[in-house]
Amino acid sequence: MSIYKKLARMKGNKSIEEKLYEVLQSNTYKSDLYKTEDLGEGMAVISQVIWGWWKPRFVLNHNAKTAFEFMDSNECLVTVTTDDIDFDSLNDLPEDVVEVAQCLSIHFPSFIRWYHNGVAQVDWQLNPDGRYYQDDDGYGMTDDEEIEIYGFIDTNGNVLVKFKAIKDRKELEIMRKEAEDIVRNRAVLMQ
Repeated sequence: MSIYKKLARMKGNKSIEEKLYEVLQSNTYKSDLYKTEDLGEGMAVISQVIWGWWKPRFVLNHNAKTAFEFMDSNECLVTVTTDDIDFDSLNDLPEDVVEVAQCLSIHFPSFIRWYHNGVAQVDWQLNPDGRYYQDDDGYGMTDDEEIEIYGFIDTNGNVLVKFKAIKDRKELEIMRKEAEDIVRNRAVLMQ
């Protein structure tokens, strides 16, 4: 039974996020097709094997007992929209690479990094380097260059700082500070 059918059949006053968290605690998501990794600060990612690669499918918030789907089974981002991408920063990228971002495809190896101060960096690979295509004997390798864009999410999967192509790590540090400032200001407003 699909996860969506399970959620639809669950009774009670719990939110979808709370129900999803419950479902993800079942043995199904502790099998060989899934693995759970700690992301710090009470957060974790459940990755699923798709076409031989581990993909970040769900994010768990153990503190709030909630979860969200980060990527669907078709390898499309769920919590990210095209409004969450700084397309101006992609101007120098090949058109087919920009189309991957427009389609919200997360087919190539991408990662949700550790949470720090309520914020996690997401490395979204739009194009892999040529080794991605080679077989065990080294055949099939292309001259493709790896192209990643980066963004930052909160503990609910909301994009805090738009995904963008960066020129150096200094930009990434600035983006992280901006994301952490947003979370900190939100917390102050809620007091």
